[in-house]
Order: sequence, then structure tokens, then C-alpha cells
Amino acid sequence: MGSSSAWLVLILGLGLTGALEYNIQTNGSKLLTVLNASAPVQELLYHIDVWRNEAASVTVESPASSNLESVIRSEVGGDWERGKLVLQLAKQARTLELKEAIYTALWKELQQTKQIYDPSKILEFYDQLSLHTDVPVQLMELVYRAFVNRSAQLLEAPFHTRSRHASFPLVHSLVHRLTFSTLDYLRDILEVLYDAVLSLETPLSVVERLGNFTASLTQLAQANLQLLSREELKRGDPQVQQALQSNLRNLLEQPGFEQEVVPSLQADIYAHLPKDEQLLYTARKVCIRNVTDGNSYIYECPQTYLICSNARDQKKAAYFIQRGHSNDSRPQFAFYSAFWRNRYILMEPATATANNASHSITKNVYSRTNINWWRVVYGNGGISLYDAATEKSVLCGGDPLHWDGEEHHVYTRHASEFSTHQVECTWSLEDCSDAA
Repeated sequence: MGSSSAWLVLILGLGLTGALEYNIQTNGSKLLTVLNASAPVQELLYHIDVWRNEAASVTVESPASSNLESVIRSEVGGDWERGKLVLQLAKQARTLELKEAIYTALWKELQQTKQIYDPSKILEFYDQLSLHTDVPVQLMELVYRAFVNRSAQLLEAPFHTRSRHASFPLVHSLVHRLTFSTLDYLRDILEVLYDAVLSLETPLSVVERLGNFTASLTQLAQANLQLLSREELKRGDPQVQQALQSNLRNLLEQPGFEQEVVPSLQADIYAHLPKDEQLLYTARKVCIRNVTDGNSYIYECPQTYLICSNARDQKKAAYFIQRGHSNDSRPQFAFYSAFWRNRYILMEPATATANNASHSITKNVYSRTNINWWRVVYGNGGISLYDAATEKSVLCGGDPLHWDGEEHHVYTRHASEFSTHQVECTWSLEDCSDAA
């Protein structure tokens, strides 16, 4: 008998009627034989070692001698539904020793069943234990760590397959279950998951396969942010950085992103975007400058309703940003004049202004009261603006050949000409939120 063993006096006050309330059958129940002795309150001596599970040999007259943990595990008998009912009985036990014996025995029994391979079942047990205020901290930590590790093992599967069409029902089930739990659970799981997959797969592979995950927008935001913080991804590989940006943009393209993801996570996502892209989501107002000139900003021409590239005037150059989604769920943007308060940057169809066409450009960009949507493409150190309706025209400016005196008109080119005229068709955004 080990020196750590001790005789514990367990005073129980659980009546048979209490057990019946939990629908536990009394026939052949060893546990109820122990808990429901002839007297309402009976002193029972058991030799148990809760934490070391040492073998015990004790003789008591009534009820039959038994190690209490063995009695509890015998009661469950591999049927975890019965285990849940036994856990409810712990609330009626009068001694802390008995309660701890029940908690520990049930955890050991769970590990002997196939339920231990399902992290959702471990989480269910953890949540049930959390309802009891007297569960030992060490046991709670042990169960939680088992849940985290098993969850991470399960979530590894999609990172080890190249198929974009592979189905992982257990993964989807777990991810869905986690939507009902605190985000801290997911954070802990992701740390263990990334430790494992980044030791076996390349950073590029991990980033790309994360893009195949099906999860809530909040979960995907958290998963991408934690991956971005990993040292393995901070080594300057341009392919990895492009894949990371692609994942973030896929998130932003989801129509429910701003409604479903909490502002703090949104802000963290925006902080990882290039400057121009970030301003589209964080600035109240922006000024749009053509990259051909450090002092060439979009707003109304001096004498007409056409749009020109003018010298900086923060009041006139400031535009509110309106965000929306097209029918195919891709993001699109409209620019509403903060100066005039009732006009947008609008591209009229080229056929309606054919007389303005010269060479391959068309002067068809106006200040109008009708809303007009633009598709934003990122690159070349700035952004390019395509008409969202057809994506066949791109907004350009800065070429003196197309100016008319003081009116430095902006214009559109056919989208196919962008590569030839990248500089004049690239724009830079500035934060003009403070403009009056």
C-alpha cells in the first residue's frame, strides 16, 4: 500500500428518489448500491487514491467492498450516456472526496471509449464539468488540453491533401461546433495545429490550403491572423505573401464580412492590407491622385461637369467611399463627393459620347447625381478603377495630349490597353477623412 494512500470518510446523503429523478435504472446498479445504503446518511470507508488510481483492498460489510472509482466505472460500463447521468449525481454527493472520485473516474472511463477520438465529445464533457464549481483545476486543464490536441489532430487532415474537392465531414462538424464556443478555444487549437502542419508542410502550402477551409467568417479571420503572426511566414517569400493577401481578399469579398466579424478582428485584417487597399475600408474620405504627378487629384473640371485631374484642393478632392457587392458577390466601390454632397464619379457608356473619342481614349467620366460602381484592382504600387458593370473600361489620366487648356480631363481606355498604359491608369489613395 503506497504511502500516499489514505482512508477517507465519505458521508453521502443521496437518496434513491434523487437517482430516479435522473432516470437511472436501479436494477443491478452498483453505484446506487453504494449511494443508497439502508440509512439516509451512512458513513462508508473506502480506500481510494483519486489521482494515482492505486489498487486498493478494503473490506467493508455493507455495501460490498469496492474501490469507488471502479464502482463508478462499472456503473458506466462503456455507455457514455450513462456517464452523463452519473455526472449529474455528483451534485448530490455530500463530500468533496466523492465528487472528485466521480469526476476522475468519468474522465478515465471516457478515455476508454471511442468517444475520446471525437473532440466534440471531449468538449461536451469539459462544458459539463464547467457547471460544477468543485472540479479540481488540474483535471479541468487535463481535459481541456486533450480537447485542444485532439481537435488540432483532426484539423490537420485538410492541410495534408492537395485536392480542393476532398470532403472532411468530421472537420466540418467540429468547426461548426466551435462557432458556439468562445474564440479562445479556436486560438489554442490553431496554435497547436500550426505547430504541427508547418513542421511538415511548406508555408505556401499551408496558406493555400487554409484558403480551402469552410468555416464562419469570424473563424477564418482568426485563422488567417494567427497564421500571419507565425515566424515561418515572415521570411519574405513573395509567393507566400501573395497567397496571404489572396486569403484576406477572399474574406473581404464575402458580403457578410462587416456584419459578422467583430470590429476588432476587422481592424486587424485591414492592418495587413497594402495602404491603398486599407484606406478603402478604414478611411471616411479619400483623395484620388494619378501617379503620373504628385499634384494631380480627381474632382470636377473648372468649367464643365467632366472630371479632371487638378491641383490638390482637399475640400473638393475628398470623396466618401460607399462599398457594395455585385451580383457575383465581388466587392465594388462608389465615390461620393464630400464637397458637392450629391454627386458621384460616374462613367457614361462610351457609345453615348462617341464624339468625345480620340485615339483609343474616351472622355466619358462625369460628376453626376447617379451612383456609379467601380471595380478596384490592386497592383503597380496603387489601384486601378474599372467600370463594375462591364469591366471593359479602365479609368486613366495624366496625358497632356488629352487636355483642353485648364481642363486636364481624365478619360477611359479599353481594359485590354491597361498593360501598355499602366502608369496613367494607376491611382494612389490618400486619407482625407479630416477634410471639412
